[in-house]
Amino acid sequence: MPEQALPFPLPVVPPRFTPLTAAVQNRRLAQKLYAQFFSWPIERSRRILETTPAEVWEREGQKRALYIFHQAAERVPAYKDFLKKHKINHEKVRTIKDFQAVPPIDKKNYLDHHEASELCWDDLLGSTQMTAVSSGSSGKPYFWPRGALLEIEITFLFELILSQLFQNEREPTLFVNSQSMGMYIGGPFTLNAVLRIAQKGRNLNVVTPGITIDDVIQVISNLGKRYSRLVIAAYPPFAKDIADTGSEKGIDWREISEMKFLLFGEGYSEAWRDYLGQLVGHRSPQNVVNCYGTADAAILAHETPNSIHLRRALISRPPSGRSVFGNGRLPTLMQYYPTLRYLEIVDGEIVLTFGSGGIPLVRYNIHDNGGLINSLSVADHLRSVKNGPDSTYAQIPFVYLFGKSDHTATFYGLNVYPENVKAALVHKEIRKYVTGKFQMSTEYAKLTQKQYLLIRVELAPHIKPTAKLKVGVKRVIVERLRQMNAEYRKLYESIGRKAIPRVALHSWGDTRYFTVGAKQRWKKIT
Repeated sequence: MPEQALPFPLPVVPPRFTPLTAAVQNRRLAQKLYAQFFSWPIERSRRILETTPAEVWEREGQKRALYIFHQAAERVPAYKDFLKKHKINHEKVRTIKDFQAVPPIDKKNYLDHHEASELCWDDLLGSTQMTAVSSGSSGKPYFWPRGALLEIEITFLFELILSQLFQNEREPTLFVNSQSMGMYIGGPFTLNAVLRIAQKGRNLNVVTPGITIDDVIQVISNLGKRYSRLVIAAYPPFAKDIADTGSEKGIDWREISEMKFLLFGEGYSEAWRDYLGQLVGHRSPQNVVNCYGTADAAILAHETPNSIHLRRALISRPPSGRSVFGNGRLPTLMQYYPTLRYLEIVDGEIVLTFGSGGIPLVRYNIHDNGGLINSLSVADHLRSVKNGPDSTYAQIPFVYLFGKSDHTATFYGLNVYPENVKAALVHKEIRKYVTGKFQMSTEYAKLTQKQYLLIRVELAPHIKPTAKLKVGVKRVIVERLRQMNAEYRKLYESIGRKAIPRVALHSWGDTRYFTVGAKQRWKKIT
């Protein structure tokens, strides 16, 4: 077995379980992991990140990916069956090149064919203590059991992220967890992790109003001024709802000396990041940190000072962005730990391997479009950024995301990307009237079967849909599409008004299309 995974003192996979010993093993494992967490100084993790060279991260990530593969091949009935069907003898897979020849798995070719226990380590659901449910944004819901190892792993990661956010960890901090609670992964996972961090001795108080906007505002109105720092964990559109509604309800955000946002669920533009900062009266882009998480594998990556600086620098130098990302689109950019989540790119999509969950995933395709960047390849870009790179994250690699492959609408043979519309909805002319949530789909007229692009836009609270507002929103969307999408611009010049999308405005919280406070639900594109 490889040495304990960097940068935290954790095993790579759970120990082997049996039905008769699972309860005792779980107790012993949890006792050990909790003791390690409470005695481990997070500053040590930061030193490991600073001093471990980039090539070591890659090498150790490969070693652990191979180890997880062999463990899954021996201990997971579903994966044994998968390898048998593809005539693969796992003992012959010895190098990372051999590993890259193993067929990827996904929901359709793997998860949908097996019972939950068959997907778990040692064919045993009893080796886990909690089950989360995926959001269902890409289809039917899936169930994800997890145990102490994944819980403590993510707690370590949250502590590292929060240490990045906090300039002074002794300042009293109110952490407002405004994510979906209940059976979904985001809210409960965040609560569990932050509560453990508080119990470790941090000056943290966590409160869980969830995604009910009135509850969030009530909490902040009553408690916000009593703390030196306020951290809001939310989905990006809901974070904007909180800032907007708080101002309407009389909250003076400037009275809170330090405001931070920890965001999940989807990407956003730098204009949106700046706008959120303006709403609450702060200017530092590092006060808004995004995390790349899935129900499948919890947190895969997160923004760092380096990734934020680099992304903003590439905006101002479009040719540099094309050289880094391969095209003119600007994706979400984050950094990740290869020893926790080993990432690969297969046909332009992100494939991951990790073993700390109740269901290990080996070369699992989550069907997110994106790519990987070695930290060395962007070192020159980072050095050119004002204030320079953060040495803590100087060596770990970057992952960039364009979003789900099926979230792009095909219109007259060209692609209309979600980020094109996102950019329009934060435009200064309309952003105060909308939440930023939208649905985009290709539709056909019933009688003529003529194709058109339909964009449903959620309005901000208390904003009424009017013909004038619809005209304004449509105009800004078309302007942004023409500016950002060269194919659309050519189409517009060719067919004129036929290229203009239809826009439908929906009242805030219209449950037919949007869920208040929750992750963006995308309509399946045809």
